[in-house]
Amino acid sequence: MKTLLLIAFFILSLNSLTYAQRADDTSHYRTAPIPAHLLPIERTAASSFGSVYFYGGKRLSSPFALEVPFYELNDPTVNHHFRAFRTLTTISRLTSLATLAYVIFNKNGRNSTYWIVYGSSIGASLTLAIIGNGHVNKAVTRYNEMLRQPRVGMSIAPIPLTGRQAIGVGVAYRF
Repeated sequence: MKTLLLIAFFILSLNSLTYAQRADDTSHYRTAPIPAHLLPIERTAASSFGSVYFYGGKRLSSPFALEVPFYELNDPTVNHHFRAFRTLTTISRLTSLATLAYVIFNKNGRNSTYWIVYGSSIGASLTLAIIGNGHVNKAVTRYNEMLRQPRVGMSIAPIPLTGRQAIGVGVAYRF
């Protein structure tokens, strides 16, 4: 019994030494365990404007499809990055309205001002889209880090014929 407790203490202390906690890491303070059914997200760089994401071996149609696994993980850092991505994407789409507003409310027929407004809205839209994709990539990286953390657990089960309790220690780790 003492050796079993000594082994359990050794495993738990080794785990805390190998995974040093960063300042923004809240995984050690989680009140709920990480759901076991979550799968890692694979990312391939398609271009600087976005990536292609795979979840469970299936290609996702857009980064917005990552919302479900992100919110099931319920990590504040992942949720923050995903909300920032959604906000920046929405603002990026709304910048095209600047050109439309200029065309509707323009009283003088200056053609050069139109092209300045049009080019500026395209530049702002692309810049916000690239920054937003950076946020979703940070969320995917953090999500995968959270899934790779080892899960240490203990269990007590009754031994059928003796009436005693068996103590078990386990470590689950994903690669």
